[in-house]
Amino acid sequence: MRDLLVENDPIKVIDMDFPKDKYSRHFSSSNYIQKLLYGKKHERNWLIYSRDLDRVFCFCCKLFNVVSCTSKLVNEGSKDWRNLSAKLKSNEITNEHIINMNAWIDLEMRLVKNKTIDKHVQKQINRDREHWRNVLLRIIVAVKTLCKNNLAFRGKK
Repeated sequence: MRDLLVENDPIKVIDMDFPKDKYSRHFSSSNYIQKLLYGKKHERNWLIYSRDLDRVFCFCCKLFNVVSCTSKLVNEGSKDWRNLSAKLKSNEITNEHIINMNAWIDLEMRLVKNKTIDKHVQKQINRDREHWRNVLLRIIVAVKTLCKNNLAFRGKK
């Protein structure tokens, strides 16, 4: 499932009237862009918005989180639209987030090159399946031959 999610990349919700909270605040598509120093902009490809929950999550931390992470963007998501910018910035600099981003990029590259551990294991499984299928076919041919010629499976007639 993880491979499928990584292959398809997170889906960005852009053209939508986002629901407002009691203070008339809501998620904005501009949160997908990180403004760096000197006016440079960088896309936050890890940020995902859930329409059903009206919350934002960190895609890579949700997918690759091995240890329990303290960030709300991982477990229950964040709906605090007032402080969202600060939460996103603090999430980006955590060690867990950086490790999870590296794992995501690494898996993405291995999937492109078809060099995942799963692919190797699947090839071995397929080879074993083919071997035992051939063994079964030989046994069936032997049984049919014995039956056709009215011969005993073992010993004398």
